[in-house]
Amino acid sequence: MRNDDPKTLARHIVPLVRPSDVLFAVGPAFDGRDPWAAPQLLLIGPGQPPRGVTATVGAMRWGTYSVAGSDPVRLGFWTSQELSAIAETVEHLALAARVPAVRAHFPRLDTGTRKLLHDLRRGEVLAGASEAALWRERLGLDQLHVYVAAIHLRRFAARRRQAEGLLDDGDVEDAGWMLSECGAELLAALLATTGETNPRRHWHPRLLRLHEKTVGADEAACVLRLLRHGPCGRDGADAIRAALWDADRLHAQILRRCPSLPDSSARSATVARNP
Repeated sequence: MRNDDPKTLARHIVPLVRPSDVLFAVGPAFDGRDPWAAPQLLLIGPGQPPRGVTATVGAMRWGTYSVAGSDPVRLGFWTSQELSAIAETVEHLALAARVPAVRAHFPRLDTGTRKLLHDLRRGEVLAGASEAALWRERLGLDQLHVYVAAIHLRRFAARRRQAEGLLDDGDVEDAGWMLSECGAELLAALLATTGETNPRRHWHPRLLRLHEKTVGADEAACVLRLLRHGPCGRDGADAIRAALWDADRLHAQILRRCPSLPDSSARSATVARNP
């Protein structure tokens, strides 16, 4: 058994944890990406962090600690107040998914917040199981993949419009770059349809390979072509327009794969065109 497995970590960290706290093991070592990566812990609690944890209320901080002679452990602290504020944003997201009038003010979840939600969803609870269950329910983590898909499809729609505008202006080079951005957004949305919510873009191609049987070989090949596409000679504009048509078809397939997404929230901003 590794000296940094969850049970060993819990035995040495739990004494720092108060009854109202929750301790998770998170990161690539515990969500299936890299079982040999350095462990990371995430602590949630009200007010000031417990003794031995360096953090300030209202600030998301990480520190590095050695536990019983093991390799250094990354430990992050989030206050209950911070999570309550995130829960309000998530509630707004859920409302925006149901009510068209709210979608004009679609809430924003930055990468750091989405990383936190992903960790809370996929992490292993080491202490405070009942509190962890309450937070997972309040944060709507069972629907996190739906929110992630909606966020990235909206971004895809915006980047697609930019690509079309650049082509109309004769700026083929920047349109090719924007096409790769369209591919990145569709890749994140496609992964979300499998339940994958990791927001780190550099992990997405590897995660696509892991989920290729679920998403389908054709869809995986299509999104990778979009990521790697670029302008090519005088035929570049036509090639990019053809690739945008492929992107639209992949967008429609993502909507079919994720029926929880309302069509109007993700489809309205994208107008498919024949190449």
